[in-house]
Amino acid sequence: MITFVLDFSDGQHVETSGNGVIGRNPVVHTPGTEFDDPAHMELITLADDAKSVSRAHLAFGQYDDVFWVMDLGSANGTTISYPGDGTFACDPNTRHEVDPGSVVRFGSGSFALSRR
Repeated sequence: MITFVLDFSDGQHVETSGNGVIGRNPVVHTPGTEFDDPAHMELITLADDAKSVSRAHLAFGQYDDVFWVMDLGSANGTTISYPGDGTFACDPNTRHEVDPGSVVRFGSGSFALSRR
């Protein structure tokens, strides 16, 4: 498995080769069939006093060495800005491929994706 690096707008630096959930309180999400390995989940908490980030805002993981994100039906949505290709809104509960160099935005938070 490839290790991906998520550099968050709040300064967090996360290296991952698995699945996870990002949000204000991601423990509220019960992992389901969207995860290839629900027993090994990373929960990434972002402080957001304005509550623009949902408690369990988005899920992430990788499949065949491709990183993906999935909006979990959040109130403020998720967008992906691909280098040179513009910004696209994510459909809820659908996996979206994220290329290294892209920025994923959710509420007032974001992370840039790279590969290690």
